[in-house]
Amino acid sequence: MRAHHTIVHGEKLGDSQQRTNSTRQTVLDRDEYTCQRCGAAVSSTDETGPNYNVHHIIPRAAGGPDHPDNLITLCTDCHTQVHRELESIVDERPEILESLRSFLHNMSE
Repeated sequence: MRAHHTIVHGEKLGDSQQRTNSTRQTVLDRDEYTCQRCGAAVSSTDETGPNYNVHHIIPRAAGGPDHPDNLITLCTDCHTQVHRELESIVDERPEILESLRSFLHNMSE
């Protein structure tokens, strides 16, 4: 999981947990505490802890910014599924990450 996280997100797992609470809160408020994939309500006060993740739409490894426009709220189950799908894409088509990096680089010029 840690290696996958580094490949897909371009950061160590611990680093992603340093995302500011204000950014995370902005995304949760905007998404109305609802998973943007399945529509389930999410909570930060579940008895086992938060049942959601704030997820990068364009992976950080591809140059995706740590900005609310590139973040969505996903329930834990959907987040796991999205990462499985991304992992298979990265394994099968690594050029996709390079294409995203190139696209974002060209946008910033």
